[in-house]
Amino acid sequence: MYNINDIRHVHLEISSRCNASCPLCPRNLHGYPFNDGYVERDLSLEDAKKIFKPEFLGQLTSLLINGNLGDMVMNADSLDIIKYFREHNSTMDITISTNGGARPTSFWQDLAKLNCKIWFCVDGLEDTNHLYRQNVVWNIVMNNATAFINAGGHATWQLIDFNFNRPQRDTIQKLAKSMGFKKFKIVNDSRNTTPVFDKTGKLLHTIGTPTETNFQKIIWGKKNNEVLVEDVMPKEIKKINCLAVENQSLYVTSTGEVYPCCWTGCAPTTYGHGNYMEVANKQIANLIKSNNALENSLESCIKWFDSIEKSWTIDNFNNGRLLMCQDRCSNEEYHKIKSTKF
Repeated sequence: MYNINDIRHVHLEISSRCNASCPLCPRNLHGYPFNDGYVERDLSLEDAKKIFKPEFLGQLTSLLINGNLGDMVMNADSLDIIKYFREHNSTMDITISTNGGARPTSFWQDLAKLNCKIWFCVDGLEDTNHLYRQNVVWNIVMNNATAFINAGGHATWQLIDFNFNRPQRDTIQKLAKSMGFKKFKIVNDSRNTTPVFDKTGKLLHTIGTPTETNFQKIIWGKKNNEVLVEDVMPKEIKKINCLAVENQSLYVTSTGEVYPCCWTGCAPTTYGHGNYMEVANKQIANLIKSNNALENSLESCIKWFDSIEKSWTIDNFNNGRLLMCQDRCSNEEYHKIKSTKF
């Protein structure tokens, strides 16, 4: 696919821990604390220094801190890691995606001084944001965002398209503008239908129109159902236009594992049972070779990417054409974002 000297963008998971319990996050089962095969870990400053050498950091044009499984607010070393990145590259674009619901306001002021851009993921107003962002306190988010903006930070309000926030869109956008946000984004990434459970498995409410709301049936299926390729494969073969290749990027997890992108890097050797991810991850796991950058150089960690590229020439999903690659990089509608600048 490319060699290490081609890389210009890094997508980094700085922590797989989170202060929230969002019902469509792989960290839980519709809000219920169910670990389906991932490691909870923070990337330490020493880890970052071992993986990202100064000469490599110097060649980057952008860095996105946004994990599959966690939020950077949980990592005690996150600010020091960003300071290290800035020490060796003062011009690259550093963007952070976060729910913004933790850490003192001074933390956010420091991020502004480090010239970071932040996507505050806020999915409603005070009476609705918690419907998806469970355990996130609205006033804390607003205080942190205000502190960041007032310190000169470039902030974007990013909102997932849910039925409960559609009537509030105009009000939310006006609030974002009045607070000093630079942009307002609406994300439609197919995460719009789910039951919402608490930590005991009690149904709190639903988002959209989920087909099943019985917790016992859902958790039984998660533990016992077996999903086959034919259960989830697309009806037709489509051309794959790899965004990782296009963006000259790679994804690094909080455990130090290296993948072409976050979609191929959701703990493929351990995560997923009873749904689409069981099949998609199994396909990817069969290709992985020596991809932990805490044990190997970044250059050696990306060598196995060639086997992903070769899979795009296979015309049968049962024989190894990757479901994840076709579903994410042949679908122009996936993760479609509507953005408004102020």
